[in-house]
Amino acid sequence: MKYFLSLLIVLLTIVSCASTPKQRTDKLSILQGITSTKEVEFSVLGPVGRTFKFELRSAEGAILYPEEVKTVVHPYSSWMVYKLLFLRDQTNEYNLYVFENNKIIDQRLVGKGQINQSRLKIAVVSCIDDAFQEHFKIWNALVAKNPEYVLMIGDNVYADREINKSAIKSTPETLWRRYLDVRLTIPFFFQEKLIPVHAVWDDHDFGSNNASEEFEYKNESKEVFESFFAQSLSEENYTKGFGVGGLLSMGDFNLYFLDGRTFRSIKPEGSHLGQPQSDWLIQSLKEESQPSLIIKGDQFFGGYQSFESFEGKHPNDFAAFVDRLKALGTPFVFLSGDRHMSEIMQFPRSLFGLPSFEITSSPMHGKVYPPSDTKNPWRVVKVEGKVNFTFIDNLSLDNYWFMDVENIGENGELYYQRELAVYIKDLQNNLNEVRKRRRSGVRRYRKSRARRR
Repeated sequence: MKYFLSLLIVLLTIVSCASTPKQRTDKLSILQGITSTKEVEFSVLGPVGRTFKFELRSAEGAILYPEEVKTVVHPYSSWMVYKLLFLRDQTNEYNLYVFENNKIIDQRLVGKGQINQSRLKIAVVSCIDDAFQEHFKIWNALVAKNPEYVLMIGDNVYADREINKSAIKSTPETLWRRYLDVRLTIPFFFQEKLIPVHAVWDDHDFGSNNASEEFEYKNESKEVFESFFAQSLSEENYTKGFGVGGLLSMGDFNLYFLDGRTFRSIKPEGSHLGQPQSDWLIQSLKEESQPSLIIKGDQFFGGYQSFESFEGKHPNDFAAFVDRLKALGTPFVFLSGDRHMSEIMQFPRSLFGLPSFEITSSPMHGKVYPPSDTKNPWRVVKVEGKVNFTFIDNLSLDNYWFMDVENIGENGELYYQRELAVYIKDLQNNLNEVRKRRRSGVRRYRKSRARRR
């Protein structure tokens, strides 16, 4: 009997190891982050003890060196992160070269980012659980859509559990290790052509399931997040907000990333985003009232169900938030994740004074649940029980903001498609003023600083 139990344990261990995603060693894990007309930022993982040099090379033979290099090292890790910022002309095509001992050890085609300022093609993903490697092929479907930007909007890392789904207590060390696990296994970070990424977190990459402002390592968690993503050096079109949030200006569009965890009260009568962050958002929307995506890890609307949402967790604060948005007249659409299902909600003009929508996208690869009979009064369409991501082709034209929304499965199958139009009052006058400010070099909220070398 003892022999049988021992053999069973060995077999279970072998099966468990066989299901663990294999870490890549043939290439470096590279993430391209903020990408503007002049700047491009990268996050590159490398083993401690090896020395790398980085260059951008154009097809014409021009060689560019980093404007800024920052390294992040921890004594408990055998891996380090290189944070790189390059200045380059977006119209030219570049490759990122990585050298070790004057030998090229890695090479990637750099994504150009947004090409047309009146059009923006984005892929929206959330719930990237590395325990579900059988669904990793969904990244091939995403790359095939050729987005200009990928928005990772929460639960990008399940830092509070092991790859085998066992729960763990989050500490600075375990957070770092779990971010490493994802960066060393997910195929997206090893593809030949890089695609710019911008991210915000939700509870699992913040550090603990349903965590709020009381999480003891929230400052250390922010440092880990900023190390692995590439959105802390560039200043041309990104303005840091609160926590890991900020404003990313992409041509005619503004993308507001909200930190829905760091300032969240544990009490229902408390604040969801924190008053300073809410005030910053409203003031920003007032002063740059162009087509805006308002982005958060979990849903905004959701009082009809018991899961995570702004409306469900902090109803009084949400009602005040809606009233403040209604007073603006700014065109906006909400983007959210977290729910392990995807849907589009449409709100009547009477709610905000103009048409608006919430688009939820989840999970990229993670646990899925059978379809439920929960009724959402705002729902237009939904997908449940399937891994998926959402692709949005945004276009600002004359007096409209058009959105072509597609929800796509792991083999590239189309689950739904909707064409949405958001009316924008005085769009052209507003955009002309914004462009005038940009041509003169004036951007609100930016704090200039000297470059580090």
